[in-house]
Amino acid sequence: MFKNKGFVYGLGIGLIAGAVMLQLMFKVDEMENRTIRQGGPAAVDQLQAEADKLNYKVVPKDQKTYSDKDIEAIRQKASEEERSKLAAQPVPQQVPPKTVSSVYITEQMNAYHVADMLLKANLIADSNGFVTALRDKKLTTRIRAGSYSFEGGASVDDIISRITIANP
Repeated sequence: MFKNKGFVYGLGIGLIAGAVMLQLMFKVDEMENRTIRQGGPAAVDQLQAEADKLNYKVVPKDQKTYSDKDIEAIRQKASEEERSKLAAQPVPQQVPPKTVSSVYITEQMNAYHVADMLLKANLIADSNGFVTALRDKKLTTRIRAGSYSFEGGASVDDIISRITIANP
């Protein structure tokens, strides 16, 4: 009948295959972009999941949202209120800050050297009393090397307990 019978069959099959593929593509697109049905919690969960995919946040209608300008205005208002409160309050007498003294004890130091260093740092009042306290507790040879920081009101017993190794 026709001279190019194979060509016509190929053309027909190609058109049918193209139409089927086009319908399949429309169905897949419809399934991916299906609309969220209105209703119960499943719809809210679906909406939240879709928003998360697009890096959006779902906010209830009755919840107030603020822009960056609104937030900045609220911060300024709060800081002005805080300043006015602080200005209205009487200034309390300032307590002098506690002084922190640091000492570094080396391995070559004995009890007398440590006592002199603590006396120079104004942590103890009497170096001989400190050495006597160490001797009474039998800790003159148990002094640990290292860096120590003490607050201004540290007692002799506190200092001794921190810089020495306890007797076994």
